Amino acid sequence: MAMIMLLLSGAITAQITSPDVQSIIEERIEAGLTPAIAVGIVRKDGSREIFLAGTRHIGGDAAIDENTIFEIGSISKVFTGILLAQMIDEGTLGLSDPARMHLPDEVTLSEDITLEHLATHTSGLPRMPGNFAPKDPANPYADYTLEQMYECLSYEGKDTTVGGSPAYSNLGMGLLGHVLERRTGKDYETLMIERIAAPLNMNSTTIKPRPEDALRVAGGHAGTTPVSAWDIPTLAGAGDINSTLNDMLMFTAANLGQLETDLYKTMKNSHTPRTKQAGGSTTIGLAWHVTGEPGREIIWHNGGTGGFASFMGVRPNTGEGVVVLSNASYRGVDSIGFHLLDSDTPLDIVRKIISVDPGILSEYVGTYMMSSGAIFTITLENDQLSAELTGQPSFPIFATSDDEFFYKVVDAQLTFLRNDDGQVDRLVLHQNGQNLPAMKFEQTSP
Repeated sequence: MAMIMLLLSGAITAQITSPDVQSIIEERIEAGLTPAIAVGIVRKDGSREIFLAGTRHIGGDAAIDENTIFEIGSISKVFTGILLAQMIDEGTLGLSDPARMHLPDEVTLSEDITLEHLATHTSGLPRMPGNFAPKDPANPYADYTLEQMYECLSYEGKDTTVGGSPAYSNLGMGLLGHVLERRTGKDYETLMIERIAAPLNMNSTTIKPRPEDALRVAGGHAGTTPVSAWDIPTLAGAGDINSTLNDMLMFTAANLGQLETDLYKTMKNSHTPRTKQAGGSTTIGLAWHVTGEPGREIIWHNGGTGGFASFMGVRPNTGEGVVVLSNASYRGVDSIGFHLLDSDTPLDIVRKIISVDPGILSEYVGTYMMSSGAIFTITLENDQLSAELTGQPSFPIFATSDDEFFYKVVDAQLTFLRNDDGQVDRLVLHQNGQNLPAMKFEQTSP
């Protein structure tokens, strides 16, 4: 459930033409970055354009359509922000309410942390709970309990520094969703459906796809490898919603004020920036990221789970919005979305994969330590090289030359280097503008 920051151009440029959208998504599917991509554009006049390519499952023949169900990951957070804004309008909650007042007495969360701090990522709570230790890394949130969250809050939220620069926190937003549940006596899914999805006729938007919807559900993938769906029961407000392109276009139009709905005023309030810059020209509303100069801003959020990636953004000054959904953890959906909203924002690079002799690949196998102490473990199986970084799953990496490789699941690359004797002795991780070396070593058993 990640967030990225992009600095957008100040100028408003012409929107990309419709034929380009289809070629953009087809190129990425042909490159094996994801089995499918769905793109929807809402225009100022209320018209909508839909672009679809690929299949629900890798190697399958069931094409996606506008009613295919995807995990939308952290876009769920903006639903949580809108629910909070509704309850503030009703007088049920106050932005300045200490979160602790809505929790059991035994939770010793700092009194300084308000609901606004949770909604704007300024609570000082960590990105993830310190006691997060999933039994199944393929479905990591499934066994994280309410009791564990309370325990974590009591020690990680007791002396935290509150109100500083935004620091993205899945824990904080999950806690906010839980506060809403406790205040209303309803579970998160019921709240979300009753207050947002049902009024907007988003009839396919739920937490867990319903049995009758099974034939519409896309399978998740890491690149082209099938992976498990995610269940996020305790931190549902941080990323547990499933939806479709059609439903998300309805949600986008509502956020632009194109639908006759009582929700628009509340949605607009949730867009209002409430923080200092979070990176580049980005500030935070009630969960929303607001990027760009006032009057030309893009209001957006992205989402990522183990097998899905998503983007949704609106540009109020042009009256347009974009939704991009993928059934792989492919972060390039963000660049597609931003590019459609501002064509001066570049698309991600689609790299051409080449075949490398297995004998050369075998020379890269081993363990490599970074200066931080994190360890890369490089393995080779069935002529496929994979990389595992400490605390993360193993992901396949793909060659663009004999010694240069890239991930499909994240915008990162690895270069393997040799010493004067021609032996591979290090690698370099290229990510977020940094080039981080890791030295090869012989790992011994403890």
